[in-house]
Amino acid sequence: MRRAMTLRAQLLVLQVVIVLVLVCTTGLVASTLQERQLREAYVDRMTGVALSVARLPAILDAFDDADPSATIQPIAEVIREASEVTYVVVTDDHGVRYSHPDPEQIGRRVSTDPSVPLSGQLWTGTQTGTLGTSWRVKVPVYGDAADDASPAPVIGTASVGILESELRADLTDDRGWLLGSLAAATVVGVLCAAWVTRLVRRRIYLLEPEDIAGLLETRGLTDALRSQSHEFANTVHVISGLLELGRTEEAVAFIERSGYGGLLTSSAVAPGVRSPELAALLLVKAITARERGVILDVAEESALDAPTTSEASALHTDVLVVLGNLIDNAVDAAGPDGRVRVLLVTDGVHLRLRVDDNGPGIPTNLHHQVFKAGFSTKVPGTREHSRGIGLALVRRVVDRRDGEVVIGSGDLGGARVTVELPAGATALAGHVSSAGEATT
Repeated sequence: MRRAMTLRAQLLVLQVVIVLVLVCTTGLVASTLQERQLREAYVDRMTGVALSVARLPAILDAFDDADPSATIQPIAEVIREASEVTYVVVTDDHGVRYSHPDPEQIGRRVSTDPSVPLSGQLWTGTQTGTLGTSWRVKVPVYGDAADDASPAPVIGTASVGILESELRADLTDDRGWLLGSLAAATVVGVLCAAWVTRLVRRRIYLLEPEDIAGLLETRGLTDALRSQSHEFANTVHVISGLLELGRTEEAVAFIERSGYGGLLTSSAVAPGVRSPELAALLLVKAITARERGVILDVAEESALDAPTTSEASALHTDVLVVLGNLIDNAVDAAGPDGRVRVLLVTDGVHLRLRVDDNGPGIPTNLHHQVFKAGFSTKVPGTREHSRGIGLALVRRVVDRRDGEVVIGSGDLGGARVTVELPAGATALAGHVSSAGEATT
């Protein structure tokens, strides 16, 4: 199987993606704002030029000449070159040009609609004319009013524009520093991401997610081994005392009664469970439960052979997680002088495990909420940080295996949690004839 991406690579990739998204978004917004500001600056310039042309006395007087273009064209060209715009075009009230960068266009009607400025309004926008697509401003040219009470008539238009290609060239020049800044920000962001990744890895002792999961799954094996060691020491002390008193027969009887407390390979707790890992889990859970005053017993019909294939081993590993968490929850719910019962069977197609306790049970309205990470019905205490994890892990394993988990009421009077994990004959190493009766 292909090895999953390491935690270091995942952290670095995620942070780099975040940096790139932020930089690209910032660049896009900045570029849009820059273009808008550039266009607004050109509009202000072109509007000022157009209004100056429309109010210039020499141009207004030329409208009454026999050949207005002879006066207007030279003035318009000087203004065009001085203001660094593409064109300055002056027309009469019919849209006939008096000036144009191309002298051949003088005397011809403009190629775009002049109705807006001829109506006395200012117009701004992008249009395609004889010189190409341009960003332009059009203003009306007013003549002299007949008297003070009459409005000044519109005698023509003044149009000033700059080609869109020139505008884009100016924008590209201005974007050089922006792209340089974004590139520098990207480099700094990637370097910081690498540093943060290294720092996080060092803080978790260079562990990978599967290593951390393994440590969590083994949140209980260390405590169980400590409990077993403590109990075994007590057992040895009792045997030593009996032997020193010369009570050999009593010592042998005591060994026979408590033999399962010393060896992980003992099958006294669950004789039908031949999977070494599951048998060991049930054994140490029984010991730790007994230390807390809880009796944990495994149903006699429980049976499961040792795994013989990699698929079966993987299934048993998931069962360890599910069963361990269910037992821990049940022991907590049962409390001192409580009782927990475990059933573990297979019919060759499904593996069923069931855990009952004689605790207060789980209210029906909480059956779905208890599987959420962090949710707990237990009273906060010194281990509050570890609450609300067990059943969330159970749900995760069940969902990954396409299994089913059901919460109900058991024979002991408390909660009953039943989990079914589907698996083919290759995943389950054995099948017992009594499983059908046990699962009915």
